[in-house]
Amino acid sequence: MINSDDLKYFIELAKTQHVTRASERLGISQPALSHCINRLETEMGCDLFIRSKKGVTLNANGQRLFQSSENLLKEWENLKKSVTDENTQPQGIIHFGCHTAVAQYTLPLFLEKFLREFKDIEIKLDHGLSRHMTESVISQKLDCAIVVNPVENLDLVIKPLCTDEVTLWKSKNCQNSDVLIVEPQLLQSQDILKKLEKKGIRFKRHVESSSLEVMANLIVHGAGYGIAPTRIMQTFSDKNIDRIKDAPVFKDQICLIYRPEFRKLKRGQAWIETIMGTAF
Repeated sequence: MINSDDLKYFIELAKTQHVTRASERLGISQPALSHCINRLETEMGCDLFIRSKKGVTLNANGQRLFQSSENLLKEWENLKKSVTDENTQPQGIIHFGCHTAVAQYTLPLFLEKFLREFKDIEIKLDHGLSRHMTESVISQKLDCAIVVNPVENLDLVIKPLCTDEVTLWKSKNCQNSDVLIVEPQLLQSQDILKKLEKKGIRFKRHVESSSLEVMANLIVHGAGYGIAPTRIMQTFSDKNIDRIKDAPVFKDQICLIYRPEFRKLKRGQAWIETIMGTAF
């Protein structure tokens, strides 16, 4: 298999057109250089040089390789430098996942500070359900994510950040006391609905939505009662909302998840330490 030394030796021999001079400049023996060139020709499946008593010159195949080899070598060196730099200093791109609702009360607490301190790092955000963000971290589509109630996995490091409580809410000027605004697919909602049923609390009508942000807005504006996370409801500055006393509560654990190798990168270390050092 061709390596960077093969290309270096080939380029030097092509320029000097003499095995002795090329080996002296490279600091290797003539047999070592000849062996390298023979290996390269075997790998390419053709001769690259015309050999004579006076020296060597490139044939047509060798000229085609020579035209590309210096660029290939530069690209290889740049790639090595890039990989080395990523492990020695914070730079590059971080692919980060988070549910849009969770992002509203977490990202503003640390992202501005991080971007100000680490100017050679770019952030690409992806939003979706926590289970989808978790799958993307496991499959290495994302470097890291903040998720709700992650399941233990051998491929993941899970760091608790804070807790939340999902419960029943209404605005102080609620106009529809018979309406429940809910995301029925969520485990939290299903648990609370069962507990409300046991308490004999029922709503005649449901408004179903897959967006926690939309639900929160509807609750705040009096459209009905709603099942929603406390931290999302608290993002509304007017505070014209009431948490229903004695309503069932589902406790959420908000966690940072990442694969162990992400922390080995300087940008990963900086990102994780910034998040873990934030008071949520």
